[in-house]
Amino acid sequence: MIQTFKNVIGRGWTNFKRNRYLSLAATGVMSLSLILFLGLLSLQYVSTESIASLENKVDVSVYFKTDAPEDQILGVKSDLLAQADVLSVNYVSRDQALADFKARHSQDAMIEESLSLLDDNPLGASLDVKAKEFSQYASIADFLNNDKYKSIIEQVNFEENKGVIDSIANISNSIRNWGLTATFLLALIAVLVTFNTVRLTIFNQKQEIEIMRLVGASNWHIRGPYLMEGGFYGLFAAIISLVIFYPIVYLVSGKVSNFVEQVNLIQYFTDGALEVVLLTVFLGVALGVISSFIAIRKHLKV
Repeated sequence: MIQTFKNVIGRGWTNFKRNRYLSLAATGVMSLSLILFLGLLSLQYVSTESIASLENKVDVSVYFKTDAPEDQILGVKSDLLAQADVLSVNYVSRDQALADFKARHSQDAMIEESLSLLDDNPLGASLDVKAKEFSQYASIADFLNNDKYKSIIEQVNFEENKGVIDSIANISNSIRNWGLTATFLLALIAVLVTFNTVRLTIFNQKQEIEIMRLVGASNWHIRGPYLMEGGFYGLFAAIISLVIFYPIVYLVSGKVSNFVEQVNLIQYFTDGALEVVLLTVFLGVALGVISSFIAIRKHLKV
């Protein structure tokens, strides 16, 4: 059995080498589809981390009117802390708000001069509310928009932040959907090219197949080399795609980190290198073997 398996592999390798140009075409198209698939994995990771980063920075900011009594503001804070969705509430007094504003614009002489001309602090107090889950911010915003607090609340700021995150998620989903479509089309083309390559190999070896039938060769001994041939296409396509993909990831990793600080693309794919390699090889070999199997079913009757 071991010797038979070696013979099948050897004949599959011979078939792979014999049709050089067709083998190159099949391997090239399959490599493109695998590279695109790996690119989608990168996009999935970057978009997930980007959205998570933005969600962590999001809060509901409640700005109070300048004449709002402090005891009522602290009452709103207590009401918020009593809500099951709320993780924390940070109170920023009017004096603190003014001090923070001056610190942010310490280099702007015009703003400093304008503030010095004012008789009173123009800024109101505020509350920064953090939810336990991002999905809970909407209900917190609705709670604050209650008529009970209208007399003291100037503005509840959440929808702008939510809109940014929703936009990024929509763009990411659109790119992912188009990417999946392109990957599927390239995979289909790879199947067709491999199918035709194996089909030509079968036609060119009609006499050999007839002789093998006459001497009583098993179905596996006849069909196996063509399955191996498809497997070799997928194996080499996986190797090529990985050799191209990892240097590209290394080059773009720094730029991605500048965009989303906590995303280290090269580390992500280095830490999971074994899983990435195994998945890519599996997909490549499976694509090649399936293509060969279809060709065998259609054109090789044994």
